[in-house]
Amino acid sequence: MAASRRLQVHPALVFVVVAWGLNFSVLKLLYRDLTPAATGLARYVLMVVCLVAVCLGLRRPLRYGPGEAWRFNVAGFLGSGLYMVLFLEGMKGAPAALGAIALATVPILTMLMGAAVGQERLTARLIVGSLTGFAGVAVAVLGRGTGLSGELTGTLTVLASAVVWSVSVVAMRPLVATRDPMAAFTLSLPGAALVLVPYGWGAVAETDWGAVSSVGWLSLAYLVSVAGVGAFTAYYRGLSDVGPARATMVQYFVPPTAAFFAWLLLGQPLRFTEGVGLLIAIAGVALATWPTKAAALPPGEAAP
Repeated sequence: MAASRRLQVHPALVFVVVAWGLNFSVLKLLYRDLTPAATGLARYVLMVVCLVAVCLGLRRPLRYGPGEAWRFNVAGFLGSGLYMVLFLEGMKGAPAALGAIALATVPILTMLMGAAVGQERLTARLIVGSLTGFAGVAVAVLGRGTGLSGELTGTLTVLASAVVWSVSVVAMRPLVATRDPMAAFTLSLPGAALVLVPYGWGAVAETDWGAVSSVGWLSLAYLVSVAGVGAFTAYYRGLSDVGPARATMVQYFVPPTAAFFAWLLLGQPLRFTEGVGLLIAIAGVALATWPTKAAALPPGEAAP
């Protein structure tokens, strides 16, 4: 019975896989019209407007509890601010599939961060799985023969963004445990302004918005509504329902989804070494984070 429950799919996290897998290719299309900095600030402002409007329309309370304001805003500073700057800048140089492979390390990093603060237990499986996962990323990156090119720098920057994202997931875990995920995500966004406003202000002011193509506007709308508001809300719903270790398992499936969309929309085939690296990375993440039979459903934690 427990095994069959573990195989159930959380619908919110399925949506996240598709939305974030397509996100890498859509971002590449948008960069034909906008710089990463302009993209980051425009996306942030539009997401804030949309989320506040939706929360007010659905009567989701947007109030901090006693002592919560700084915790929400630190999480937002990391997860929606610093992470987004690193990710956007990294994706300027990283191919769509390589960027997705680098982000596939998020489940391992989340567990390592959780172990550091006492949320997870540091085990031999976690250590071996972590080393295997990072080896897979190395195979995928170095196998392209990029040397010190922009692709390598971009991919390493995306990998740095994965580290920041993992810290934010651990920080958000207790905050989404007892409140609506959409409201929790919205309450965290003011902290991101400390990073995104100085990062993108000049680029937004210099952009000729009248020259943005229809594909650019559609791409920006997708980043805001689907990959942004929809996917982050769905992700935090999954995080609240199944816990961070299982929620971050969606990263297993984002790289192959991203590779498919990169081939379909950008004409970027997945190279052999990238495929091998992807398989090694997924194997390492699975080894580190897949729940054991004895510990698959901790007391009080819902099944995925």
